[in-house]
Amino acid sequence: MRICSFFVFFMIITGLNAAEIGVVRATRKITFDDSVPKEKEIFIEVAKNEWEGFQIVLKDEKSLKNVDVLVSDLKSSNGNVIESKFIRAYREYFLNIVNPSEGSLTLHERTAGFYPDPLIPLRDPYNDGNVPAGAPFDIPKGETGVIFVDIYVPNYTAPDIYKGRADIFSDGDKIGEVLINAEVWEFEIPEERGIATAYHMGANQIKRYHGGIDATDESVGEIIKRYYLALHEHRIDPIHIVGSVEFKFDEDGELLPVDWTEFDNKLSGWMDGSYLGTGYGVKRFNLGYFSPGFGTGSMTEQEYVRASKAFAEHIKDKGWWDRGYIYAIDEPWLNGGQAAWNQIKKDASLLFEGTDLWKDKILVTGPYNPDLKNEVGIWCPVTPMYEDWFYLDGSKAGREEYQELFKEGKELWFYVCNANFPPYAGYDIDTRTGFEPRIVKWGAWYEGATGFLYWSTTYWIKNDPWNNYLDTETFGEMFARNGDGFLLYPGDHNGTLGGIGSPADISIDGPVLSYRLKQIRDGFEDWEMFILADRVGAGSYARRQVNRAYKRFGDFMVEDCRSPGDYCPKKQPWTLDDELLYEVRRNIAKKILYMMYPGKYPDPEAPIDQNDGGTDTVYADVILADTGSSSEDSHNGCSCSHLF
Repeated sequence: MRICSFFVFFMIITGLNAAEIGVVRATRKITFDDSVPKEKEIFIEVAKNEWEGFQIVLKDEKSLKNVDVLVSDLKSSNGNVIESKFIRAYREYFLNIVNPSEGSLTLHERTAGFYPDPLIPLRDPYNDGNVPAGAPFDIPKGETGVIFVDIYVPNYTAPDIYKGRADIFSDGDKIGEVLINAEVWEFEIPEERGIATAYHMGANQIKRYHGGIDATDESVGEIIKRYYLALHEHRIDPIHIVGSVEFKFDEDGELLPVDWTEFDNKLSGWMDGSYLGTGYGVKRFNLGYFSPGFGTGSMTEQEYVRASKAFAEHIKDKGWWDRGYIYAIDEPWLNGGQAAWNQIKKDASLLFEGTDLWKDKILVTGPYNPDLKNEVGIWCPVTPMYEDWFYLDGSKAGREEYQELFKEGKELWFYVCNANFPPYAGYDIDTRTGFEPRIVKWGAWYEGATGFLYWSTTYWIKNDPWNNYLDTETFGEMFARNGDGFLLYPGDHNGTLGGIGSPADISIDGPVLSYRLKQIRDGFEDWEMFILADRVGAGSYARRQVNRAYKRFGDFMVEDCRSPGDYCPKKQPWTLDDELLYEVRRNIAKKILYMMYPGKYPDPEAPIDQNDGGTDTVYADVILADTGSSSEDSHNGCSCSHLF
């Protein structure tokens, strides 16, 4: 009888464990044709006030029904705990890319297939209680299912080694588990941002998908706030946040008293953090008025001078001026050419006539133009318009020119758009390299940038972003890229469009995040770590380390190893090895720890005593010689659509 019972129990256990289950880093994009990783245990390293994710991969010869995942608290042997309420789990939703983005190259392929991007929360984050959203879900026979697990480490967490597990269920029965190990470093990623971000979000879009057929901006105000908060939690500030203000003049052109009430009420909530309830405000914001390149509008030039002066002085008096910038006409090199440059110059002269406060406040989305050296304070080129890596004729400013501008107090920001052809890293859905949005932030820091801009997070194509990812009608077949202009997906389908939006089984009162957004956030967190390294005296070390993974933003899009400047798979502009990414990050963290607590942590640059009587010196971290090739060489085998 005991033998029979044991046999039945053995059969149940082996049957339940028939599913393939593995775990992999967040940077490794999993597609349908990838095999399930063999690893059942994940090791992550994370600073305080930082997020770090990983993925659970599932597949079975038979279909898996009602799949769910529960993640435990993470506990240390010293009694410290990271509670499970700080851990979020999402189902990765696969999009069918029929028409891939242009520019496929060896090791940077863009091919048709199913790619993950929307991250559907397993539990509805906008409902109290344990309300299902993305789970339970089914995985058809032979198909791949992926769970993205995101762990937040509060700033009060003790540095320690934490362990836990994620249990996987099907039809209510546990079919497996993966083990979680998290090392928390003894430093904190600052809550207040050290990086300027400017990512547009179209708030007016939200009511099309949320709040009923009669939805208005007011009735869905709380849902709109959730979209902004989602960006904020990923270290992103929006471009447009200012309220309305009107300037009136008497018959002599003198400015009448200005009613700042509405303007101040709206902006103050963003500046002090009260609108989102975060306790701190945006890093930088677009001033929104008197944008150079558009002329004076209905004002005379003298009215323009007086109004812009009053505007600047008012914001200065409020204590907000240092965080402001003014976004000039977008991409003047494309939208008007020389006439646009001339208009920016003329409008800037009027601003400066009113007050010197406007000096260095003008942002231009374009490469440095020496004709406007005195007018523009922030140059923001798309990454292919930096250096001579894409424009091989040397017509674009690069490291040398911008270093000189930095000495004059000018800033450099970057952006990506639909002209980031491979091997330039961008935000394509249909790249197999998951960390593209992350590595481009490493490059931005390395090149001396202080900010990053993106033209839209909610450019929902044909009002149907869950099914349309490529806007060929607007940008043409060459310049349309899958996912360009959106990083969020509407979480519902009950707005003014009447049933269009999220799939029928997905209904949450807020945004669905994306895999790409997580990579962008991780890139900004890394960037903050690099800033911290510089602050504690480890900036040079951090640069040497980052240079192991990043050499340049990209190369010209022709694959030819014989021609200098063209792309060659043997000489990657940035690493394709995510393990090197984590190694560099780890080394920089170790250096920060040593600089902050020299008596507690070892110097990662210090020689390691081998105690073997030999004469060789082995270092704690090995910096590869810069031969122009990357470590993966052995594997050799906005409209900015007028970039050329």
